Amino acid sequence: MSWNHRILAHEYNGDVYLQIHEVYYNENNEPDAYTDRPVSIGGEDVKEITWTLNKMLSCRNKPILWADERFPQECKITYKCDLCGKEHFQKPQPHDCLNGFRKRGMTWTIKYN
Repeated sequence: MSWNHRILAHEYNGDVYLQIHEVYYNENNEPDAYTDRPVSIGGEDVKEITWTLNKMLSCRNKPILWADERFPQECKITYKCDLCGKEHFQKPQPHDCLNGFRKRGMTWTIKYN
């Protein structure tokens, strides 16, 4: 059984928050389980802490997974521009907004799917 750090999306009272957990994989390399509590940073020396931090940073490059009943489904995050209503952006970005190309002054709503 292998494991790595992954970001998990938790939902509580309609709000979504993200935490880093250890995720364990079955013999088919599919996510099978995760730690009940998020990962803490600690170790016997600075080298161990640095190793943990580097592993935690690398999980940003993997898809986010839902926790609880939806585990191991992928949590897709999209952004909606609050000014013009355009949605399905993968990240906040400049776009044709309100009859002109905008780079600044935009606000965004995050959607978790």
